Amino acid sequence: MNVLKSQFGRAAALACVPFAVWAQGGFNGPGRYEITNVRSGKVIDLDRNNQTTVIQFSSRDTDNQQWNITPAGPGYWYFRNAMNGAALEAMDMRNSTPVRGMPFTGSPAQQWRIMPSRDGNALITSRLGKTLDIPNGQVRDGVRVQTYDINGNPNQQFTFRRLVGFNPGGPRREEDDWDHDRRWERYYGHMDERDHQWGMAGDGVCFYRQEGFRGRAFCVRAGDELRHLPQSFSERFRSARVFGHVRVVAVFSEEDFGGQRTRFDHDQPDLRGLGRIASLRVF
Repeated sequence: MNVLKSQFGRAAALACVPFAVWAQGGFNGPGRYEITNVRSGKVIDLDRNNQTTVIQFSSRDTDNQQWNITPAGPGYWYFRNAMNGAALEAMDMRNSTPVRGMPFTGSPAQQWRIMPSRDGNALITSRLGKTLDIPNGQVRDGVRVQTYDINGNPNQQFTFRRLVGFNPGGPRREEDDWDHDRRWERYYGHMDERDHQWGMAGDGVCFYRQEGFRGRAFCVRAGDELRHLPQSFSERFRSARVFGHVRVVAVFSEEDFGGQRTRFDHDQPDLRGLGRIASLRVF
């Protein structure tokens, strides 16, 4: 009987963990936050250049420095960047491994616990067992955020500043759901670690989230056709790059290859002139 009471008490305590830590470092439940390191005074920033590298940087109140925090099961949370929906992910269990912003999958590596530090701030600890850490407590802009064994020093402590503009309980918008929709998973490109840019191998075209071929890529191989693209496609993708031996990319303003047709066979650093893209073919 005592054993059962002990087990019940421990389970009850664990169930209360998410609520008990809401006051730690300013964290107050699901929402959008700016997250600042106590030692450096810099915020966690998703690099706009490749939209994958996680660094610390001086606060600029921009969307790449804002994180939507949502429940990931009892005691854990997802951190998704407000700029592109990328999830904060622990890449390895070894010390000094940089974290990255990766496509959302809900995997254990993307689940984080917000724990109290000895100074009343917050430790952000991965389900893999390491905690967010600024290497050697460096204070300069651009230092990559890593994971490390917990020691509780100020370079591992963070504070949260709650922001407006995110309602985790509200209706989900199509553009916010783009990365959730498994229909589109096979179209995402891969990161070229040498060039620090998204792209694809073989023949095809990649559409990018920003002008000048920057940001995450949505890639379509030669020979493929997409009859029904979401309405948000033209809003989300701002440039296009042609790979390999593509003869032509045909984009249409209406679904099922209807409406106005525009063709291109070379890179498009700015897609605004093409108008709405509701379907496409790659030859």
